[in-house]
Amino acid sequence: MGAGKIQTAMRCVPFAILLATVVALVYFSWEPPAAPKPHEVAERHGLPSCGDAAPRPGSEPLESLTPAVIDCLSQGRQRDGGEFALTLYTTEGDPIVYYLRAAAGASEVEVLVDSSQDQFGGGPGWRRITCSIADLSPDLLRNCMAGY
Repeated sequence: MGAGKIQTAMRCVPFAILLATVVALVYFSWEPPAAPKPHEVAERHGLPSCGDAAPRPGSEPLESLTPAVIDCLSQGRQRDGGEFALTLYTTEGDPIVYYLRAAAGASEVEVLVDSSQDQFGGGPGWRRITCSIADLSPDLLRNCMAGY
């Protein structure tokens, strides 16, 4: 290879490195679009809030289902209903939000699961679970949530 060809090739190296860096930055910073909310989520009947919680990763999620939350959801069945939002985190740190809903006069609990920000889960962005639970408790709610 001649000296001129080597010099030309050496001038291209910084450009190739810059191009590879830009491509890598674009590729690794790209996030998939959020999954659209399904009709039953977007058009759901609003219920009075029983609060929300986002325990830190690695902590016991049942700690967030306090007696006050259970009372609010249980009393919501007697009145206008109630909804509690619980955010849990995947191993990678992506949030999954569980909306625990108790409608007035219903023995079922509806759980709407938003996993649209779970980049590695591969499942649906939203899911709806219903469970028949006569007397609400943290264990029974956890079992219902495990249906996800």
